[in-house]
Parts: sequence; C-alpha cells; structure tokens
Amino acid sequence: MLRRGFMLGVHYQIRIAGEGDNWLRLELVDVPLSMGNAIRRFIINEVPTMAVEEVLVIENTSHLTNEVLTHRISLIPFTTDLDNYVLPEKCDCGSKLGCERCSVRFSLRASATKEVLTVYSADLVRESGSERVAPMSGDFQIVKLAPGQSVELELYVRLGKGKKHAKWQSGIATLYEEDGKRILYVESFGHLPPRRMLLEAVKLFEESVTELGGSLEKVVKDERGAG
Repeated sequence: MLRRGFMLGVHYQIRIAGEGDNWLRLELVDVPLSMGNAIRRFIINEVPTMAVEEVLVIENTSHLTNEVLTHRISLIPFTTDLDNYVLPEKCDCGSKLGCERCSVRFSLRASATKEVLTVYSADLVRESGSERVAPMSGDFQIVKLAPGQSVELELYVRLGKGKKHAKWQSGIATLYEEDGKRILYVESFGHLPPRRMLLEAVKLFEESVTELGGSLEKVVKDERGAG
C-alpha cells in the first residue's frame, strides 16, 4: 500500500513492503536519508515504553541479594499504555513512586513451605492502574525459594525512554538499501505494536523539529534586534 504525504516541507511516499505481528518493513520513496535515519533513532531512543522503575523490598529471605532480585525484576518487559499515562518528568505529582497518571503498582508475595517454589512473572499482582499494563509473558523466572524462604515486594511500573536504559527500548529499527530501494525495518520487543512505535516516533520527531525551529527563530530575531 502506497501512502503519499507532506512533512516538514518534504514530499514523500511510503509503501508497506511487509508486515507481521511484531515487525514492519517500509519502503521509503523520496524520503531523505537523514530523515529516515532520524526516525530510526527516535524509534530506538525516544519512543516511551513501560518498565519497573522502583522496587520496595519488604521481605527477602531468598538466596538472591536485594540488588540482584530487584535488577532481575526491573528487566521484565511490560506491555505499554501510552494513552492513559505520562512520563514521570511530565507529571506534576512530584512523587518518586508516581501517581495514577504516571505509575502502575504491582505486588509480589511468595513463600515456600515444604518444597522448592519457583516464582514467575505470572505471580505479579496488579494493585492499581490500567489492565493494559502487564508482563508480556508470565513465564519469566524471578527466583527460586527454598522451604522457609519468602519474598514480598512492591513494584512501580513507569514510562521511560531507551536513551535512559535499554529496558525501555521499544524495539529495533534498521535503515538499509535493497535492490535500489530504501527500506526501514521496525521490530517490536512487545511493549507496543510496530505501527504504534512508528507513529509515536514520527510524532516525537515532528515535535522536536518544531521546537528546535522555534528556538532558532527566537535566537535569530534576538540577534537582529541586538544588531
């Protein structure tokens, strides 16, 4: 399917060259290499996704230290709700743990009695927030508990960007030439559908360019006025 459009003063044509559940391949016609590469970088670094940012350890008698246990949990990928949550820096709550606009709270409580117990991401319980935010799989192993061992944690899932930490990276994006065609390949890690990743990247790219243009215009006008 061919789409024609106009963005930032440039006429372009884009065709979907292939698509799957977690990937999208676009043919970019008349799109400057610099613009295609900028969108690629925005997909990787700027599109926000959800991941565990804060963990409160209430009890941990497992063989893992608090640091190792919380690090394992923080790398569990979560499906993302961009429609109902904002980035922490854009929220006015001022709380480190967030509020209903910027945070989803989960808890984990597990104890082993007579047998070894394996704790999985499926054992995480949502205490507040959108049902659209959840571990992408319930099969991520968190810790094994020996008889008599227990863990109790509170987890705070928040939006973040891949440029801050790889756990927030939405997926991969590559730009390459194939048979004389310029191809942008996008693959999702599961936080967001690839089409949503692409649309968010383009929106953020346009916002950044508009903001930069406004700043440059102000500087130029100020310089002229001073002259």
